[in-house]
Amino acid sequence: MAIVSPPNHLVPHAALTRCLRELANYVVLRNEEDLFGNFQRGGDIDLLVGDLELAERTLIHHLGPPVRLIRSSYVRGYSYDWGHIDLLPTNEWRGACYLPTEAVLEGRRVSPQGRPVPKIDHEAVISWFSSLLWGGFFKERYAAEIRQAVEIDASAFRQTLMGVAGKKWGLRLWQAAVDGHAEISAEWTRSLRRAVWWRAFLSSPVRTIQRSVAFVIGELRLRFQPSVPWVAILGPDGSEKSALANELVDRFAACPYGNVKVIHWRSRLTAPSWRLLAAANWLGSYWARWARLRAKGYILTIDRTDLDVIGEHTRHKNGASPRLGRALWWLLPKPDLVFVLDSNADIVSVDEIQRVIRAWMSNQSVAALGVPAPIVAAPTLNAVGSSGAPTSMSRGDRAR
Repeated sequence: MAIVSPPNHLVPHAALTRCLRELANYVVLRNEEDLFGNFQRGGDIDLLVGDLELAERTLIHHLGPPVRLIRSSYVRGYSYDWGHIDLLPTNEWRGACYLPTEAVLEGRRVSPQGRPVPKIDHEAVISWFSSLLWGGFFKERYAAEIRQAVEIDASAFRQTLMGVAGKKWGLRLWQAAVDGHAEISAEWTRSLRRAVWWRAFLSSPVRTIQRSVAFVIGELRLRFQPSVPWVAILGPDGSEKSALANELVDRFAACPYGNVKVIHWRSRLTAPSWRLLAAANWLGSYWARWARLRAKGYILTIDRTDLDVIGEHTRHKNGASPRLGRALWWLLPKPDLVFVLDSNADIVSVDEIQRVIRAWMSNQSVAALGVPAPIVAAPTLNAVGSSGAPTSMSRGDRAR
């Protein structure tokens, strides 16, 4: 199966520079000294902003609608072909604001590159706590920033740590930083999360509860309304479904707007008497595992489904669909895009499939933003020139 390498999308230096110049009341968080190089290495840019809505309008004005839009309570993410940008209204963990945006913006400084960045103690704390609280690990590449904060402004750094985590844990973190062993903080993750949350709650109980509720609602929304499609590649044995799925994984490996995760679905509940168990198995698998992966941004690709089996097993002999069949069809989650392969397929264009996936995501992004941008038309895949070319189908359509 011949696969053409994806095009090299260049970072729009001029447009991004104009966007950063026009943005008001913001700071660049982390990696500001090599901003464009970080994009080219597959990294992103994080901007802490005072006015999220204004910042979003400025971003869209200069860079256009993203391929993928991510909206949660604590961040808005914009994925383009060339990279990813996050706009953050707060520095928080699950509703607990540990470093007020106002304080960071008021204390900002100008970097040698002429861009606003947090002062040294704030930058060290944000870099340290972001991975520690959200991921439970320490990023070694930020050890230099922590050492710099100790050497340049020790008093302010110590005070900031105590303000974030309380006196007990603030002093322990400070001592670890002074000793040059900030990585030991990864062993204190659970205790630090509790300390940070309670510190934020005692400082602003109502606002912390509101943010925590908003975080839960935002996470649920990502599960019920994911910004990436669920793809099914169907066909008889020998149609190279698995090979195509693996090629998609390779194609999207370095893609800023989503990675592909393949699910090899093998259900043995195919007998008519087991149709309800088959439906329950499919439903449980989706909400227990697959929905969580989609919320994280994975484009799920599955090479077999039980939907046809469940649908056929709930039909009367005269072809009428009973209430059970209609109820199951309505209830069960279904792929957004379906590609059907023939056993004779010998040429498959992964480029075309990627364009269909990208078009689906772009349309979702444009609709969510409500901007006057044209809807992207999905290419017709049966124009590839092979009788076995995949065919895209709308959500809920059965593969035929």
